[in-house]
Amino acid sequence: MATLGTYRSTSRPVGKSTAGQPSLLTPGTSRSSKYSLPTATEWNFKTSPMIADLKVAAACGVSPVTAAILRTRGYSTPQAVSQFLVPAATGLRDPLLLPDIGPALRRLHTAINDQEPFLIFGDYDVDGVTSTALLWRAFNALGAKVRAQIPERHEGYGLSVAAVEKAAEAGIGLILTADNGVRALEAVARARELGVEVIITDHHEPGPELPDALAVINPKREDSQYGFRELCGCGVAFKVLQALMQEYWPRHADSFQAKFVELAALATVADCVPLIDENRILAREGLRRLASTNKLGLQALIQGTRLKITGDRLCGRHVSFTLAPRLNAAGRLDSPQKSLRLLMSTDSAECESLAAELEEFNRLRQEATHRILSEALEIINEQADLKSHCALVVAKEGWNKGVVGLVASRLVESFARPVIVLDVHDGVAHGSGRSIDKFDLSPMLEATRDLLLSGGGHQAACGLSLESHRVDHFRERVLEYAGQQLQVDSLVSSVEADCLVAGGDLTEQLATDLDKLEPCGTGNSQALLMIKEARLVDGRALGAGNEHLKWRVESDGRFFEAVWWRPGEKANGFKIGQYVDLCFVPELNHWNGNTKLQLIIKEARAS
Repeated sequence: MATLGTYRSTSRPVGKSTAGQPSLLTPGTSRSSKYSLPTATEWNFKTSPMIADLKVAAACGVSPVTAAILRTRGYSTPQAVSQFLVPAATGLRDPLLLPDIGPALRRLHTAINDQEPFLIFGDYDVDGVTSTALLWRAFNALGAKVRAQIPERHEGYGLSVAAVEKAAEAGIGLILTADNGVRALEAVARARELGVEVIITDHHEPGPELPDALAVINPKREDSQYGFRELCGCGVAFKVLQALMQEYWPRHADSFQAKFVELAALATVADCVPLIDENRILAREGLRRLASTNKLGLQALIQGTRLKITGDRLCGRHVSFTLAPRLNAAGRLDSPQKSLRLLMSTDSAECESLAAELEEFNRLRQEATHRILSEALEIINEQADLKSHCALVVAKEGWNKGVVGLVASRLVESFARPVIVLDVHDGVAHGSGRSIDKFDLSPMLEATRDLLLSGGGHQAACGLSLESHRVDHFRERVLEYAGQQLQVDSLVSSVEADCLVAGGDLTEQLATDLDKLEPCGTGNSQALLMIKEARLVDGRALGAGNEHLKWRVESDGRFFEAVWWRPGEKANGFKIGQYVDLCFVPELNHWNGNTKLQLIIKEARAS
């Protein structure tokens, strides 16, 4: 991998600013600029176009830059590139290969035919809510007598003994979990005692022992023959229903898939599972259908965000940064039941009202996140030693435990090491962890299990709780464990571009080609390009608060418009006429009937 050097600017901006006005090259203040977050210290790029890329590009009708990027992602032949860019919907895997699928299908079919009441028990995040809504809507369409339930965030994750006992009291003889249950040993054991059968659909890592349920459907089981481990919870639920239709109502299997794949796509992108293999097929087809959905709740959600949809489908970022945060916001600040009702409702007035509530919750969530992030940074500046600590654990009383995971994610991006953020309340610290590629949180939890009240998750994210008086001891153990797994010198904030390009590579066709990589997200990120030694020709501030920048840059004799959204202090130190290196995403800007290429800047530095 080629690596560019490091630059730290010390010069001040030079522009046409006058007293009381912002500089043409310096943005005004914004919420993001008040945080003293580290900037990227390393710039890397994965590749640049090669001769082999020219052949693939010509065969597939794409640019050499696109072919080079796909080569680094494992698609190096014309056939592989074509299959990736236009995956066939028929490429979905056989759901009958999922573990325990046989007994689960027979039991569910009996419950439907006999009009036996059963319960879908989900989770409070986007994956759990969409899983629950998907199963409820599908079983209702099949005429089943079914109820849906998700816990409040304060009740904790997953199927509990209390939930099982409540279901038994209500006469429920069958519970179907959605996005949870693979570690619910105690709850499933209690269900057996009460004569309640349990079918688990989950995608989280199983423990050393599986629950004693009627069926445990999870592609991550060691004995799974499914061939793909990375489905999200809603993806597993979708596959169970696909199998049910395939076995008992085969004539309606295709119409079922078309009707419900949008919910699976929403969860697949939101839950950050790799957008490859079957996930890419589900996400691509589902986001196309989501753009023209007939589900009133999704319509209201999209309309309430004023989301601008170009083309015939949504993009991965529309879900990641717009729709998913709103569906999650209700559970973080109020109740996830509102998000579930939105996805289940067939009343347009109710959907519009719920969508408006979610919009307000999201605004409050943003405010809470910024406040807690600022306070967490103060704690880090006072307590952490970044020269020796390979992880960060921050805790404070009065934080909202519904947003600490978001804060942890921001801190991981900035400090390039695993982070755990804890909210202390009534003697208990509840929190979330987020990690980097080279550090798995699951064994870290096991190494500190004796200090925890609860804890679970996967490589990149986890949730946990412990008594507040153990927080300091927990921090010491986490730092000790992380120090054994990581080298502090390797933990640097970096930016890694997919491809180094020249000005002559930047065309409208390239932006069109890169759009074919959608849906983008985990495992298939939006293509980030790097250009070196572009001349900064001009610049001005944008936005009501002048918090954005618009530059005009020149490379290889060609001129480009470049937009930098909320750069904050990162934009300090640039001068008109100097040469800069840019990391950016090329986009087509459609305005007043005209289409123009523009560069969306992610990072900039002096050449």
